[in-house]
Amino acid sequence: MRSTLSYSPRFWLSLALVIIWMIAMGFAFWWFQLRWYQPLEDLTGDALFDSTRLQASQTRPDAALEIVHFYDGNCPCTRFNTPHVQALSQQYRSDDVRLRVLVPSADQLDKVRQLFPHAEHAVATPQNAPPASPSALVISRELGAQYLGPWSPGAVCNARSGDYVAQVLDQLLTGKRHEQTFQLARGCLCPWPNRLSLAQAGVFQ
Repeated sequence: MRSTLSYSPRFWLSLALVIIWMIAMGFAFWWFQLRWYQPLEDLTGDALFDSTRLQASQTRPDAALEIVHFYDGNCPCTRFNTPHVQALSQQYRSDDVRLRVLVPSADQLDKVRQLFPHAEHAVATPQNAPPASPSALVISRELGAQYLGPWSPGAVCNARSGDYVAQVLDQLLTGKRHEQTFQLARGCLCPWPNRLSLAQAGVFQ
């Protein structure tokens, strides 16, 4: 049997590097879980979306379709949702589809201008404050409000767990009606800031 003393220094160096790498990966995974997924689990809840409570849903856009993205940079869920919205906005970018991004406060406008340079940006008025974010409102110039709710299902809103908004857009662009403007949705959703209470926002833990 070969003695451990007979292994070369290069072997021991390689072994040490592998052990250090495994420890680093384990720590990174633990930190990521603690930093992101634990807060996301705490934020998983139900939100009641009702387009009649939003003034924007009563208007008709200049474009054939308008997507209103409710963005709150202080919500941990937004970090996972943003790449999804960016990809979708590029996929459907045309004269027929317009993206508008609403934020809860003016100090977030610079950030969304960087993230969504081809969209319109504004601070949401109290009349256009959704119950929770990240969420979307899809309005048809011909049919009016057609969808209000989360971008996708699951604890984390991303394209891999489903794509509600893309499905709605595909149907509307082919002339099909898709009216889903009142729903109780569950997922990673943060109450919209400046709400007086979770109950008034329609968010229930």
